[in-house]
Amino acid sequence: MNVLIASLNTAIERLLLVEQQRPGEVHRLLDDKTLAGGKGVNVARVLRQLQPHMENAPTPLLIGFLGGATGRLCGELLEQERLAGRWCEIAASTRICEVVTEKAAPEKASVYNAVGPVIQPDEHRSLHTLLADEMPRAHAVVCTGSLAQNLTPDEYGRWITLARAHGVLSLLDTHGPALLQSAAALPDIIKINRDELQQASDTSGQDLPHAWLKQGVRCVIITDGQRPTLALTPEGNYQITPPKVDTASAVGSGDAYCAGLIASLLARPTAGWVAHLTLAAACGAANAASPTAGLAAEIDLLTLQQRCAVRAVSSSPRSPA
Repeated sequence: MNVLIASLNTAIERLLLVEQQRPGEVHRLLDDKTLAGGKGVNVARVLRQLQPHMENAPTPLLIGFLGGATGRLCGELLEQERLAGRWCEIAASTRICEVVTEKAAPEKASVYNAVGPVIQPDEHRSLHTLLADEMPRAHAVVCTGSLAQNLTPDEYGRWITLARAHGVLSLLDTHGPALLQSAAALPDIIKINRDELQQASDTSGQDLPHAWLKQGVRCVIITDGQRPTLALTPEGNYQITPPKVDTASAVGSGDAYCAGLIASLLARPTAGWVAHLTLAAACGAANAASPTAGLAAEIDLLTLQQRCAVRAVSSSPRSPA
């Protein structure tokens, strides 16, 4: 089974560990790492890590843009992790982002995300040729992350519409205008965090989760960091309290959540939404226990899944507790 993952603003990620962030001072790094990054890459990484632990686990395939010297480096880093992709080469350079984490307070990580390259019309057309070529072999499509420059906010809506035409499961996880416009294409699943939902609701003036469900979205999931997640599913509405872990870095936990959810839906379609949601929560927690995006090697996912607290609730998207 193949999962196509949008990587429309791929990045080189520099992960920097310091004793304490002190503005205006020179910092001596305790550790630093360079990885391929962006939300799509994070999802693909976790799907790849799940393969040894799940029967019939799906295979990730990234689709996106790479360009310049940073794009070549990103391609090499992806190859080192065995993360396959179909890439449209662009004239502009792949962006570089930084994450600065304090050793004693990893929850205070500072994330510096570059805007990303400008995409030319012919490059955009080439991307959609790649997408159309891969869609007939896909079982799910994950549309996640920010958009590179020159891409319109309805870009993910085009992916979702194509996925529906091929009977392919779709998940949308983005924010701002891209969320509001692409949600109109009615993905199967919308995953959003509470801050993003508040911003989108303020913009639209609507009770968005119920509006999306009424329009035809199958499932809306509202995460809230270490606080309970509210999931409005075809089998009912649930509050899922994630398991507690010692946090090394929460960056990428939402992406790990998406990977766990899609993996469970495809590999165990009859398991039920509670099982899908608790595996997703376990993956998010396992990511938080790792200093880099991805699952912490020493964490047992089944144990984390069993430590999730599940409660059936009435549908109240604005108040999960």
